[in-house]
Amino acid sequence: MNKTLAIVQEWAGFEEQNPAGSIEDFCRDYLKRQLVQENERDMPDHAPDLSCRYALTKVINRLSRLWMFFTMTEMKPLGLTSFDEFIFLLTLQRSEPIRKKDLIYMHFIEISSGILVIDRLIKKGLLDEKTDDHDKRSKMVTITAKGRKVVKDGHEALDTVYYELYGDMPESAMMECLDNLKPLLDRITQKWNKLKKFEPAFKDV
Repeated sequence: MNKTLAIVQEWAGFEEQNPAGSIEDFCRDYLKRQLVQENERDMPDHAPDLSCRYALTKVINRLSRLWMFFTMTEMKPLGLTSFDEFIFLLTLQRSEPIRKKDLIYMHFIEISSGILVIDRLIKKGLLDEKTDDHDKRSKMVTITAKGRKVVKDGHEALDTVYYELYGDMPESAMMECLDNLKPLLDRITQKWNKLKKFEPAFKDV
């Protein structure tokens, strides 16, 4: 096929799927699809999709582990022993008070592990606990003044992590990563919520 005609057809297909896409977006999309096709040719007929899924899973897992290591290096001096503690505090600062179960499930944590996180925060004086006025069987948690101070210091610690890890990565590249991963996150979140019979009552932080 004539090369000009081939690229025009590729553009037409891209534009149909991405009406607002730019030429730069098209070029990135085209190159990524070519790379996937090359990888598939190197794999057995039954496994091309699995190889791609494995590679993505490995990258996400490794990024999570590395990011958590460097983040907790900055967070530990604040008295925090896990990033979940900071996320719980941040959520309560913006949406207090919250039932324990809601706070735990909205961050994709099992109840037993989440209760341990909350108990540690209460023991440190960063959270308070009270009975739910609408359901005496449930407990609500709120953030204390000491907890708010930790959130403020935590943001400063995160600024250091962002600077060291993201470096000079363009914001456009970060937005592209977010756009590409959001559908995957939404899909898996729906499966989690269905499995736990959980209806989020608050927006994510």
